[in-house]
Amino acid sequence: MLAVVVLTGCDREDGRAKLDHVVTASCPKGRPDPVRPTPPRQPLPNDFTPVQVIRCRWESRLLPGKGLWEVVIQEHADGPATGLMTELRRPSERSLFGQDCLDVRILVDYFVVVDSSGRAVLPDVPNGVCGEPFPSALAAIRSLPYHVDKQLPVRRVESEKAFRAGCSDKYPDLLRRQGRPEVVASPIWNPPPEGLRVCVYRITKKTPSTVDPRGMAMGRLESSRILKGSKLRTLLNALDAAPATDCPSNHTRFAVLTPGFWEAYVALDGCHNLRRPDRTLGRLTPDAAALLTK
Repeated sequence: MLAVVVLTGCDREDGRAKLDHVVTASCPKGRPDPVRPTPPRQPLPNDFTPVQVIRCRWESRLLPGKGLWEVVIQEHADGPATGLMTELRRPSERSLFGQDCLDVRILVDYFVVVDSSGRAVLPDVPNGVCGEPFPSALAAIRSLPYHVDKQLPVRRVESEKAFRAGCSDKYPDLLRRQGRPEVVASPIWNPPPEGLRVCVYRITKKTPSTVDPRGMAMGRLESSRILKGSKLRTLLNALDAAPATDCPSNHTRFAVLTPGFWEAYVALDGCHNLRRPDRTLGRLTPDAAALLTK
């Protein structure tokens, strides 16, 4: 049998305990660490009586004319939130013996409770023996009758052009990474896709803002298209039959081909090198590479 001991800290038992941290009664400017927020969560004294609960949610939303943005949505629920406060004051569970736990983290919504004096607190959420928050506590947080106060754009994730194209605004030039020449040609995608998304990038000048953390040059989105029908069949045949290459990848534009999860990369000038999903290298003819931009 599993022996579980219920731990009650002095902060949970002593209604006169003082709060260690007070936060603002609004959403923070940046998304906090859901596992180790700053300031840390803390147990609530028994004499803390909330009059409002403020919850913050971060979502990605398309803002017309501005692109895809990360937006913070601030909501509030009025009242004593009796059910939530009962859950927050429950003691956490600890096992007297070792406990085998799965490495699964359940994230808690960012929320603060506010009392009549305006003090806002980031409360601790009691958890079970494996450190997971009680499901009843999560349900109590999410079941309150929230009303939206405001929605604030935080940062742009993608331009509207990139979002509608299904491409990223910027992409690292993976063609310059070392691969291995392919000796025997083989199908890149089996079965062949019915459509192929082509995202074309132009390599920008190597400045700190255009070089990714891995030290590779970045390309900026230039155009996009979907290849189908006879053009697609011609291109797939050229990709599958591309001979090995030892030509250096000196190019100014490249295309990322994405029929699904697996991606291939083609230099649109220079040697017209091809990098397959398995990292083998080939070389296309200029006519085959031109299919990607026509």
